[in-house]
Amino acid sequence: MTTTPESGLTALRGAAGLQQGDLLAVLDTVGLATAAGIVVRELLARCGPCVNSDEARVGLTVEHRGERSEHVLVLRPGEAVRLDAGPAPAARLTFELADLVRGVYGPPPGPSAGRFRVERDDEWFMGHADEAEPFRIFESYMRAVDTIVQAASPRVSDLSRLSAKYASDKWGLWHWFTPLYEHHFERLRHQPVRVLELGIGGYQDPSEGGGSLKMWRSYFPQGQIFGVDIFPKHGLDEDRIRTFQGSQDDPEFLRRLAAEHGPFDIVIDDGSHVAQHQQTAFRELFPAVRNGGFYVIEDLWTAYCPGYGGAATAEATGNTSIGLLKNLIDDLHHEEWTATEPVAPGPAADHVVGIHVYRNLALLEKGSNIEGRIPFFAPREIDYV
Repeated sequence: MTTTPESGLTALRGAAGLQQGDLLAVLDTVGLATAAGIVVRELLARCGPCVNSDEARVGLTVEHRGERSEHVLVLRPGEAVRLDAGPAPAARLTFELADLVRGVYGPPPGPSAGRFRVERDDEWFMGHADEAEPFRIFESYMRAVDTIVQAASPRVSDLSRLSAKYASDKWGLWHWFTPLYEHHFERLRHQPVRVLELGIGGYQDPSEGGGSLKMWRSYFPQGQIFGVDIFPKHGLDEDRIRTFQGSQDDPEFLRRLAAEHGPFDIVIDDGSHVAQHQQTAFRELFPAVRNGGFYVIEDLWTAYCPGYGGAATAEATGNTSIGLLKNLIDDLHHEEWTATEPVAPGPAADHVVGIHVYRNLALLEKGSNIEGRIPFFAPREIDYV
C-alpha cells in the first residue's frame, strides 16, 4: 500500500508517543523519504523568523536504519526558513528519524543532550570571519542552529533562547549546556539567587563579552549576577550585573569576593580552564556556595590538553578537573569507606551531595553529606562463589 503524505502525517503523529519498537515499525511502513519530508516541512512551519545577522546555510540529515535523507535549510535575517539546493552547508545537524519524530510530535522530553549530532566546517568559518567582528558569523550560525533545534522540540527551552539572543557560547555550534542547566536550575528560577561566573569573554575590550551574564540576568528575574575576568569589564555593569577584575588563581581575591558578595547560589567556572586555576577556584569558592546551591565546572575537555595542565593520555587524573571529579566521587561516599589505615577525605567531602557529569560539564550539588554510615548489621562481605 502506498503511503500518502496525509496518511503518513497521521501515522507519525499517532506513533510519536509509542514504545521505541512500535515507533520504528511505523517508520518502516511510512518510509524514510516520506517521513523525512513530512517532518522537515513541519520544522519549516515551526521555525520563527530568522534572528541571525548573516545568511546561514544549515544542513539537516535524517537517518533511519543506515539510510540518510539530506536537506539544506537557508536562514536569512527577518525571513522565513526555506529549503534550498546548492553549495554544501557550513554546519550540519543530524537526527535519527525516530528521535526527530518524537521531538516534533511527541510529549515534552527531558534535557535534550544527545538528541542530535553537529558538524562544522571550521575552515569555512575561519575564511568568512570579519576582521572587525571576528565572531559575528559564528554567532549568526549559533542563532540559526538554535532556530532549527528549538523547532525540533515540543518544549521550547527558555535558556537556550536567551543564550542565542545574547550570543552566549553555552548553546549552539559549540556547547549544548543550556537544557542541562534548565533541568537543574529551574527550581531556583524565581528566587533571589546570587550567581557568580568566572570568565566573561570579549578579551581586552571592557564593553565586549558578557553574553552569559545577560542570559542569567534574564533567566533569573530576581537574581543578582556577578562576573569575574582577568580583563576589566566595567562597560558591562548595569542593573543586576556587576563585574570584577581579578584572577581565579588568586586565593586572596576570591576570598575577598566571597566575603563581600556571597554566599552564592550558583558558581560557574568558565574561566581560564587551566587545571591549577580550576583547583584554586574550587578550593576557595565551593565553601561560598550555600547548601542547596551548585558549583559548576565547564569545558572539562581541557583536562586532556597538556597546554592547560591536562593529560596527554586517554585518562585524566591528578590535578585536572576530571581528576577532581573522580576524587569527589570517592569523597561523596567517605562514610562508607572500609580502609584499615586512617584515610582523610577531601575538605569538600562533608558538603558534596550530588555529582552530575555530562560531556564537558559538571554540576556539583552542595549540602550536608553526613547522614551516617550504612547500618552495622548490613554485611561488609558476602560469599559470592
